[in-house]
Amino acid sequence: METFSHLMSSRLAGSPSDVSNNDEEGQTVTAFVADGGFDRNRASVADRVLRDLESSILSGRLKRGSKLPSEKELASYYGVSSPTIREAIRALSAMRLVEVRHGSGMTVVADSSTLMASAMRSVVELENIDLPSILKLAETLNLQAVDLAIATASPEEIDAVLEIAKSFNDSMSSEEFIQTLEGFLRGLIALSHNKLLEVVASFVITSHLSMARRVRQGPESEWASDVARLRGVRIAIVEAVAAHDRLAAFKAVREYTTQTLAISGETGGDQRVGIEDRG
Repeated sequence: METFSHLMSSRLAGSPSDVSNNDEEGQTVTAFVADGGFDRNRASVADRVLRDLESSILSGRLKRGSKLPSEKELASYYGVSSPTIREAIRALSAMRLVEVRHGSGMTVVADSSTLMASAMRSVVELENIDLPSILKLAETLNLQAVDLAIATASPEEIDAVLEIAKSFNDSMSSEEFIQTLEGFLRGLIALSHNKLLEVVASFVITSHLSMARRVRQGPESEWASDVARLRGVRIAIVEAVAAHDRLAAFKAVREYTTQTLAISGETGGDQRVGIEDRG
């Protein structure tokens, strides 16, 4: 196997090399591959390091689960100081592209759903988009999901989501309810077999769960009522998909949105999105 230094030298000379990580998550990445070399003579050095690493991650040359070289190795490769590398890594961490753990080093954690959620969170906060608007977007995504599901989902896949829909009950703990709700929402979207739809829906689902947590803080009697009235609608959505009844599925999705909007309006408080789920 080629050494880190040798592969870095090859890249600086303009000769792309393959990333060596044995195709296993968690293996130490010993090289980066890029089109052309790294230019230290332009703009902010830390910014250039950041963009170079970001490009390697987003292009897939550094895959999720891969270990980055040590801070010392990165500094040697880029010909910069350790503080410069730390600045770039902090930015990558803030962008949720890498995770830094003491004793474990730096690991690439980027995935499409996380990146999409981060981008959408920034947009909705910048534009001050409220939760009802997000729930209406969820309706659009769910309508598309059930439409595709009728054509592509297997009976076994539909039955699995139906079982989740039927499992809601008013004796659930808060955590059990949130986990079940997430399973239902993600399961419904997954029936579409459309990866892009799943990625876009990820942030919407997170917002939906945020609302559910706020509602759960209310009186027990009100919570039980909400669980009861929405359980039937969730079941109706999946049963319509199973029956290949588009009109019934669309009607049930719209009813679910109407009921959810009513619940979100009853919670009061700040209806902006992205306030609670930054972690």
